[in-house]
Amino acid sequence: MPGKKYYNPKGYEPDAHEPFEGPPPEAMDAYRKALAEQRAHRSAFTYEEAMGYRQRGESHILGHYVYEMMYAGYYGMEDELVAGSWDTHLHIYPDYVPRCIDMVDLAIKASKEKMGGIVCKDHFFSNTTGAWGAQWVVDDLVRRGELDYACKILGTNILAFSYHPDQVHLIRKYPNLGAVFFPTMTGGGPGRAGPLMPIIDAKGKLMPEVKTCIDLCAKYKIPIMTGHRSWDERYAMAREAQEVGASMLLTHGGGLHGITTAQAVKLNTEARKYGVFIEVNGNAMLPNMMWPQINPNDTLDFLKEMGPENLIFGSDFGQLMSTDPIDTWKLLIRMMMFYGIPDKDIEMMIKTNPVKFLLLDE
Repeated sequence: MPGKKYYNPKGYEPDAHEPFEGPPPEAMDAYRKALAEQRAHRSAFTYEEAMGYRQRGESHILGHYVYEMMYAGYYGMEDELVAGSWDTHLHIYPDYVPRCIDMVDLAIKASKEKMGGIVCKDHFFSNTTGAWGAQWVVDDLVRRGELDYACKILGTNILAFSYHPDQVHLIRKYPNLGAVFFPTMTGGGPGRAGPLMPIIDAKGKLMPEVKTCIDLCAKYKIPIMTGHRSWDERYAMAREAQEVGASMLLTHGGGLHGITTAQAVKLNTEARKYGVFIEVNGNAMLPNMMWPQINPNDTLDFLKEMGPENLIFGSDFGQLMSTDPIDTWKLLIRMMMFYGIPDKDIEMMIKTNPVKFLLLDE
């Protein structure tokens, strides 16, 4: 058991020490070449010239010295926006794999920041009972006067290994249920474990059992997260959600890994026709163990071009080799503010829309 609190269940997994996932060598070579060329063409500049570049938003051209002059930002500028905010995409221990924080500690930290709430996800099983336990702890700390405020802690139920509708009938009875979501790491096919579980048939129509699950979620007022699905699958699910009045979030809908901002805007503009919420993730703005090569401007440009309507911003953090999720959440909001996204737009993406999606305003 490494550490005093968190542990990695052993007995089956090898004692492996592997390299971190990183960009391919050719990508790093291209980066080094571009950086060398950029440095070679930089010349001396005066303070006034440097400020001119900053006024035009071009300080990156001059490099590190000028780029550090972020006078318009400061640590803590995000605090008022953090209060009442919801992070709807977190991967927190207990889980199949180690995480950087457990649900109880996260609940306490989120409560200290006066967040509205958090939604914790598990790729394989339901974690609503863990969410209920963490909720009990922060509520009890408030009762005992050791905490001023308790935020909401919600879990999810994933349809990881089947779409049998009884799962929806039964999970609705569990406390602290935030959403039902469709397969991410399971469902068969490339990169997924378990049995093959198609969302659509060869003609692009929803499989009957998928349709039934969506319809039941609408009936029981359970929010739906689509999971890691193709755009054809997302559109088919979104059309059904619109028809039956289900609340749906397109998981990683605004993810820009592997596509351009223009492509993401086009795909998500189509999705908006169905009235669903679109998820935008912080791990596309900060380098992390899964996405080491990231241009944060891509996601920030996407937010500006799309506008906040129907967008929900979630961190997707909690991985072992990432920073503390609450500190990361604050940093992500600070980045949006510094980039010039209006406070009211940020509030819509991290407060208003999450509350609507989770049906907490009903």
